[in-house]
Amino acid sequence: MISRIIPVNEERYKIVFSDPFKSPVYIENEEQLKELTESLIKDGQRDTAKTLVNQWINLNKTHFKINYKGKFLNLGNKTAVMGILNLTPDSFSDGGIYYKNLERAVERVSQMLDEGADIIDIGGESTRPGAEPVPLEEEMERVIPVIQVIRKQLGNNFLISIDTYKAKVAEEALKEGADIVNDISGMSFDINMANVIAKYDCPVIVNHTKGRPENMQKDVYYDDVIAEIYQFLDQQIKFGIKKGVRKDRFIIDPGIGFGKKVEHNVEIIKRLQELKILGFPILVGISRKSFIGIILKNLLGKGEYLPKDRLYGGLGATAVAVLNGAHIIRTHDVKETVEFLTLLDTIRGYKVV
Repeated sequence: MISRIIPVNEERYKIVFSDPFKSPVYIENEEQLKELTESLIKDGQRDTAKTLVNQWINLNKTHFKINYKGKFLNLGNKTAVMGILNLTPDSFSDGGIYYKNLERAVERVSQMLDEGADIIDIGGESTRPGAEPVPLEEEMERVIPVIQVIRKQLGNNFLISIDTYKAKVAEEALKEGADIVNDISGMSFDINMANVIAKYDCPVIVNHTKGRPENMQKDVYYDDVIAEIYQFLDQQIKFGIKKGVRKDRFIIDPGIGFGKKVEHNVEIIKRLQELKILGFPILVGISRKSFIGIILKNLLGKGEYLPKDRLYGGLGATAVAVLNGAHIIRTHDVKETVEFLTLLDTIRGYKVV
């Protein structure tokens, strides 16, 4: 366990310590934090004091920048949108309509860019709960030709992320024009992934998952879901840095739906700001996920909510996620999400009318 600052509300913070026998402390401002850290230093706990000061600084960060090969995305003035392109035959959301159809895939990417997408996320393996792994060669055949033709026909002035946990797929995608690696395993499934990220010096999305897609929804249990996510992300970022990944390359994702029950997903969104102490931009993927349909069905009692029926519920959850610190929203519904976030960002003062 790592000592952590936990926001309770806008004016109060709870500090929990790595020592389980040390009682939590509550503070309300920077002056009180200074008094606490000075006391810790006198007690010989300089490392703990340093950790808490760094976390306090991170909590107050509002702006980040993603950059790669001359492409920049400023985070903080508005919420960025990542549009999803699934190149699988078994996608839970779109039924595989872009699978092995280059023309349709390019049309969809062009449409998402016109609708305001900041990043296009391309994936060739379904990672929905229960999905079986796809062989390396098959995944490469699905994604690489699409990246090649997208770059050829649509240019190089927008960001592409490759949604894969396989280092060889990531490397080949980066060679062909991808800019970001979106690894659902947080560089834990393939030990070579961190080496690829360091070699190409590209941004990486470190996602939390519990188990692999084929079994991640079996016997799911957490003592504290946010504490476990925090510890995993912190561990994998330190692992990446040891492998040579620069600190400014990390984006974190709590992994909603990846080895989580409905109540865990709700808890993550409610407590998302607790992850700000890591000091990295936060990406959240809520779009069309099953927990939205389960909540709507249970509370409204109007039958099943298929993926296409979960837009408005997902936008409701997205609003809370953004207000609690999300910088990037991953979505199937780019137009609706961009319009929704434009109003949300304007009202909270991030845009000027």
